[in-house]
Amino acid sequence: MAILWPAGLTDQSQPGESLRLALRHAVALAEASAGALTLRHDGGADPPASGLESGGQVIAAGISQDDARRLLAALALDPLPEPLDGRPRVRALPDIWAGEVVTLTLADADAALGEVCFLGASGFSARRALMDPFRRRALVGMLVSAARASQELTRLRQENRQLGSILHFSGDGIITVDEGLRITGFNPAMEAMTSWRQHEALGRFAYEVVRLSTPQGAPIGLDRNPLAQALATGKPVLDREYLLLARDGERVNVTVTATAVRSPASQQASAIMNVRDITRSRETEEMRTTFISVTSHELQTPIAIIKGYASTLARDDVSWNADMARERLRAIEEEADRLSHLVANLLYASRIQAGGLKMRHEELDLAALTRSVARRIVARSPDTDIRVRLPADLPLVNADRERIEEVLMNLLDNAIKYSPRGARIRVRGQATADEIIISVIDAGQGIPLREQERIFRRFERVDNVASRRTQGAGLGLYICRAIIEAHGGRIWVSSELGRGSTFSFSLPREERTSAPLVIFGGAGDVEHVTQEGTGDGTDAR
Repeated sequence: MAILWPAGLTDQSQPGESLRLALRHAVALAEASAGALTLRHDGGADPPASGLESGGQVIAAGISQDDARRLLAALALDPLPEPLDGRPRVRALPDIWAGEVVTLTLADADAALGEVCFLGASGFSARRALMDPFRRRALVGMLVSAARASQELTRLRQENRQLGSILHFSGDGIITVDEGLRITGFNPAMEAMTSWRQHEALGRFAYEVVRLSTPQGAPIGLDRNPLAQALATGKPVLDREYLLLARDGERVNVTVTATAVRSPASQQASAIMNVRDITRSRETEEMRTTFISVTSHELQTPIAIIKGYASTLARDDVSWNADMARERLRAIEEEADRLSHLVANLLYASRIQAGGLKMRHEELDLAALTRSVARRIVARSPDTDIRVRLPADLPLVNADRERIEEVLMNLLDNAIKYSPRGARIRVRGQATADEIIISVIDAGQGIPLREQERIFRRFERVDNVASRRTQGAGLGLYICRAIIEAHGGRIWVSSELGRGSTFSFSLPREERTSAPLVIFGGAGDVEHVTQEGTGDGTDAR
């Protein structure tokens, strides 16, 4: 994002190169043959010391970098005291340099920055360039200025890299524009929200890429665009809610903050906008509203029925015969059971959300459990037609019997509720090398593809005629998914509108065998579940 670099800071401005040029110029002014400069890494804390001791930067001119490091290391091992008048320290290091080595401390009013060494022929230290105090201070001052500029440039580059990393990995979308509203910066989060790639967005007008409308969906004009307003007024636009229309047509709920960036002359030069995706928080808010609405309705209905029947039975002016009283008491019992089931599901969902779902694993015959659940449902609703077809040698699983029973009950109940009255519900099973799969096939209206993943969330229900006339809080499939995933399995749905749905779940096999990849049951494995709970061994109708 080019505009994030400070003004005038380009790739051609390399800190080391500019300092090397200054050192070469200083070597020439000092009438030396070579030079080595070391800057302190800690910014120049007292007392003065070689930059090598603080892991600082080393610059060489006229000698190799390795020779410069050896020279500075040798000087650091046996340092000469600093002269009070600032005169150079002169040493002879014949193993490294045949002539003289002159060392000066680089310091300004703030702190010591490091040292510079000049290497020349014997006696060159007595020349005017180094002995004249004014010339020496000018020489040192030039190098100190170059060093400070180099350090500032390095600091700016480091800050710029840090800022670039922050913007790159920010979860919020960030876009920068020039005074003409053309995009100059576009981070990855902005790409994800708008479906525009950075290279496609750069140079385009912001209002072409970031298409904003009111939360109700009405497009906003250029005069109400937050970036345009921030540039026009110079005042920030804070936390405004919009609907962002992505390139692929998706709508994203966002909050936007836009701020103008002024140049030193107080002229607005650019603007930056932060875009935060609040879709999830909005969904959470909607889920909370849905929860209150659904639970209020679902709780109110059985309470009203119980109260109505109880009030009727309690009337003193009416005599009820035994059959009539029994019928109303049975209705009260059914509604109380329904109320209890709803409250249990709410508590169950709360435990799942809090991570308190515990399993009691045991060796489980899934085929026997499936048939048992089907028989109980048929006994409860005699007009229900459930056909169970499972392999004769379905392997055992290691699972919580009560929880898996709850999953089967929920899937079969849903299949009955969402299928036409008297329609056939089929249960199928198969075993793979890794897992056992149970599928419940209904004859309902089917589920749209866009809703097939959503229905496994809390308080989510398919919006169709069947769901509107069927009671439920939208917790059953959420609980089923939590139970199956806690067992290390998976649950999914395949559906086609008008042709019913197939809900399937899998559980890991208790142990791997050398069985074929898929085992299907033969004709003798079909059980037509009747009210008596037995099968005749054929696909009887």
